[in-house]
Amino acid sequence: MHQQSSSLPENIQPPTSAATPNHGSLSISQDTHPVLSSNLDPPNEESKYTPGLWSSGGSTTVSLSSNQIAESTTVGSVLSRHFRANIDTKHTDIVLIICGFVGGLVDGLSFNAWGSFSSMQTGNTVFLALGPSGQPAYPAYLWAKSLIALSVFIASNVFFIRLHRILSPRRRSTMIVSFTIQTLALLVTAILIQLGIISPKPEDPRAPIEWMQVLPISLLSFQAGGQICASRILALDEIPTVVLTTLLCDLLVDPKLTAKFNPKRNRRIGAFLALFLGAMTAGGLSKVTGMASSIWFAMGLKLAITLGWVVWKPEGRMKRNMDV
Repeated sequence: MHQQSSSLPENIQPPTSAATPNHGSLSISQDTHPVLSSNLDPPNEESKYTPGLWSSGGSTTVSLSSNQIAESTTVGSVLSRHFRANIDTKHTDIVLIICGFVGGLVDGLSFNAWGSFSSMQTGNTVFLALGPSGQPAYPAYLWAKSLIALSVFIASNVFFIRLHRILSPRRRSTMIVSFTIQTLALLVTAILIQLGIISPKPEDPRAPIEWMQVLPISLLSFQAGGQICASRILALDEIPTVVLTTLLCDLLVDPKLTAKFNPKRNRRIGAFLALFLGAMTAGGLSKVTGMASSIWFAMGLKLAITLGWVVWKPEGRMKRNMDV
């Protein structure tokens, strides 16, 4: 048997040199003292207080990404992203043209039955301006109804503008809330007429004014304000949905009026025809069925638009912050 040598090889330093460090040196070689360097490392506080979070290799990438995937596929997160997404403005001109039809429909009904406009505030402004001179003589206080309708329309614009700015203008949920309010205004009007609280018959010009008529006029004016605000929010100013004066002027001064491809021209023509047909439909339905049926029809169109926003195509990328 070979006798074990008691002496250390020359290339191995005695352990006593590690116990007595050289005070003249500022660093300790990690290659020479791997055990000592490992013992001097401070404990990992994060691993101490967050057990179970670390994945293989000391990396949190795998575990964190799996948690994010699990959260993003829950029903709540999917619905939240769906309703927070901005709608795609493509083909929204069709929606506004339908709103123009509703505007013509309710204006025809409102003027025929109560002698006041609900959407076209130009006419109400003229009636209001004739009031101080006592014209027209009949019906009396027509200027008062026109003043109320105009005031409600202005307040409606302020309300819907603030609503869209607070909730994000083109967000899906904002459009749903806006058109739900408009639909409810038409619904309440239809119920008031259906129950006989508001008379649907054209008033006698020489009879005293029926102040209850102010309620449906105000409701119809309020929903009309939501329509024109929607046309501005969707950046389709050529479809105001409630007025035709500037629309016709813009149509005729268009230098590309006869061009083969002109989307704005087509939208203006469509908006004009929609409002005209809406007023014509109001006159026809008032003879065949009655005013309540016409308001129910208008409410159904607004309800269909409201439900349409639920499934409307979103933008390519969701924009959370957007100004009017």
